Amino acid sequence: MAKDEPHTDIADLVRQTQALFNLSGAAAPRLTQVMKVQEGMLEQAETFTRHWIERRQEAIETALEALNSMNSKGKPDPVAAMQAITEWQRGSFERLTADYQEWMTLCMQATQLAATPQSETGQDDPASSRTDQDKATAKSKGRAASSRSKPDHATPV
Repeated sequence: MAKDEPHTDIADLVRQTQALFNLSGAAAPRLTQVMKVQEGMLEQAETFTRHWIERRQEAIETALEALNSMNSKGKPDPVAAMQAITEWQRGSFERLTADYQEWMTLCMQATQLAATPQSETGQDDPASSRTDQDKATAKSKGRAASSRSKPDHATPV
């Protein structure tokens, strides 16, 4: 009694696998653009991170200055301590506000980077006119029959 096993042609499997990894001419510019977008996002993230660390360093320095000013007279001075703490908190609030503003800017720039390349590369957008699609269809009707028999998508493995 023979089990029903699917017959797999190794050559066919190799062709299907290669088709998944072959880049068409249209895919290369898209991948290049994705790389450019990622590089831009990385640069912006590096800038944000550098500024964030600089603000944290400033917070530590001003905290040390506040502690030193509270202990500079040698005896406890609650008024001076409250003033030093209030000043440090004001600066901390400004740093947190700057963090938030830069974070929002980073997010907006990343969104713009991701959206801009599609319009610059001339890729079709979903709102393209039907007449453009009709023209493309009319051009494709004139091609050889063999090209029409090929599938337009990759075969799942």
